[in-house]
Amino acid sequence: MIVIVDNGRNADKVAALIRGQKTVIKIGAPIPKNASAVILTDGDVKNQKANEKIIQSFGKPLLGIGNASLFLGTAEGMQIVPGKVAKNERVKIERPCAVLLDMKKMFTVMKSSTHELDDLPDTLDVMASSKYPFEVIAHNEKPYFGVHFNPELGAEGMQVIQNFCGSFIGIWEKYHGSK
Repeated sequence: MIVIVDNGRNADKVAALIRGQKTVIKIGAPIPKNASAVILTDGDVKNQKANEKIIQSFGKPLLGIGNASLFLGTAEGMQIVPGKVAKNERVKIERPCAVLLDMKKMFTVMKSSTHELDDLPDTLDVMASSKYPFEVIAHNEKPYFGVHFNPELGAEGMQVIQNFCGSFIGIWEKYHGSK
């Protein structure tokens, strides 16, 4: 079961894109034991500490969307700073990764985030960039991804949710699920 953590923005839209078993919970609610993956939705940066708690303890596939992607960095000691608002953004894949499968080298996404990370820790890698250098990030040791854009709002970014839910979770469970 995929757990969608509602940070305040678009949890219903994210849920509508996911086939199969899923549940939406409010931020701060416990993650069900049978969760196979977590998606942290976009929302207010005031939810940083609650999201960091999930990031530091979950250990299974996790996708942070919008501001929730920033919490991957803050969980590793980075700072959130005000950023520029962009409704549409052209994103360039820098390195292949599971959430960017079958996507064009350059693709268009929708955004609503007004914050960004000031730097990236050594534990995270940049997978795609735009005017913002950390558009898609991945953890080096954990099955965690962050997308600074909002795939649930449309454009080509919607493929990210399909890649995460449709293939990555299943493959990860096949090789790591019993651990």
